[in-house]
Amino acid sequence: MPHFPKPFFRSARQCWFVEIDGKQTKLCPDRHEALRLYGELMAKPRAAKLASDSIAVLMDIFLDWTEQHRPGRTYEWYRERCQGFLDAIPATLTIRELKPFYVQQWVDTHRWNDGMKRGAMIAVKRAFNWLAKQGHIDRSPITGLELPPQGHRERVITPDEYKSILARYEGDPFADLLELAWDTGARAQELWKLEARHVQGAAWVFPAKEAKGKRRPRIIHLTDKALAITQRLMMKYPTGKLLRNEDGVPWTRHAVSCRFLRLKKKIGEKLCLTNFRHTFCSHALMNGVDGVVVSKLMGHTSTRMIETVYGHLTAEFLQGALKKATA
Repeated sequence: MPHFPKPFFRSARQCWFVEIDGKQTKLCPDRHEALRLYGELMAKPRAAKLASDSIAVLMDIFLDWTEQHRPGRTYEWYRERCQGFLDAIPATLTIRELKPFYVQQWVDTHRWNDGMKRGAMIAVKRAFNWLAKQGHIDRSPITGLELPPQGHRERVITPDEYKSILARYEGDPFADLLELAWDTGARAQELWKLEARHVQGAAWVFPAKEAKGKRRPRIIHLTDKALAITQRLMMKYPTGKLLRNEDGVPWTRHAVSCRFLRLKKKIGEKLCLTNFRHTFCSHALMNGVDGVVVSKLMGHTSTRMIETVYGHLTAEFLQGALKKATA
């Protein structure tokens, strides 16, 4: 009796697959649709079934590698966007048929802002660039894809605005998160992953393998207030994440976003932790702190980010200094 491969569900991808002669083919997240596609696939000649130049097969190669060699959060970021792209194109589309407009049409069907569109397009571009670099394809077919301009969250929070916002959360653990963001300029993911083991004297020290870029340790120096908050939280949570909500659950990106959405109803705009980081940098530059020192405090490897994103601030500061010098 002949043996026929059966479809199976991969929970990590939230999708149905079938393996034919050692090669996996993506079907569909929906079971009924997956079975229909499976039937069509089995009815085709064997050569068509094993088409290794299909976008689905190639994208799975990239995602399998990402799952094995990158952190889980990075893999999920790529999986969500690459899977969304695969769901939007014909299942039989091959690498020879793929054009940049397929990616553009995909992002244009969503009500995303330019930042979200840019992130989705970058994920797909990186996938095909990796496939070309590894020799799975000759070249990326979407090298000409134009990305939306990169936006900058240049909103600077004034000290008075900060005091007003903080007053709304008196006694709420959310205030600890806001105060540490304000006093340290730390990245949001650094605040979320902070544990007692990262505290060394008056600084947080993330080892290279836990830091952005994974090349060198990330050192975040603390003000007296930030150190006091850190020490209080260490007494409460000697193990695990330090920053948690009123239920003792560690803060996440989605939970923090929900808090800022609620705040938006009261102040008329939605803020984010990146605004606090930008404000930290802006205030330091406007107070005359050297750009090299600010870069070190921000965790940048050079002053390039300061010059690119915050150059207008240093220019304003220099103009002010010039006026004082020539007064």
